[in-house]
Amino acid sequence: MDIIILVFCILGAYSGYRQGFFISILSVVAFIVALVLAFHFMDWGAQVLASRVEDMTFALPFVAFIMIFLGVILIIRGLAFLVKKTLDFTIFGSVDSIAGGVLGVVKTVFILSLFIWIADAFEFNLTEEMKAKSKSYAYVQPIAPVIIGAMDQYTPIIKETVASIQQIVKSTSDGFID
Repeated sequence: MDIIILVFCILGAYSGYRQGFFISILSVVAFIVALVLAFHFMDWGAQVLASRVEDMTFALPFVAFIMIFLGVILIIRGLAFLVKKTLDFTIFGSVDSIAGGVLGVVKTVFILSLFIWIADAFEFNLTEEMKAKSKSYAYVQPIAPVIIGAMDQYTPIIKETVASIQQIVKSTSDGFID
């Protein structure tokens, strides 16, 4: 287990070093901004798509979400790439790369923690023996639940949007039943 975590952390460090701190931070910011904007404008996007598409209206909120999400990420990442190229010509280029490597490890550990958390939710648990033998499991496992729990109180729009999606899906499925 520790070897797997270590390999992923090394890959994360390499990826972060290659991208640099600036791009890595903006990637995280782009993901969060894209997620919030996609949730916020999903209903509007679904209405716009519904005026142009007659079939499969139950899927329109999801299509709108994906289109908005990817559009925001592409715009932010494109701008970040332009700034990064300029930054590479300064003394901050090497500092940016080293800090990016550290951030790459942090992101990788968060993603591993998220996978462990999801696996536990679906009852794909590791054996107690594997958990006990691992020196890093106890440190990695609680990270995602703590961070997601802390973010949950600052992002009520996600709960509202999930309720909206559930209502759209329910009304669409009720239409199929009738």
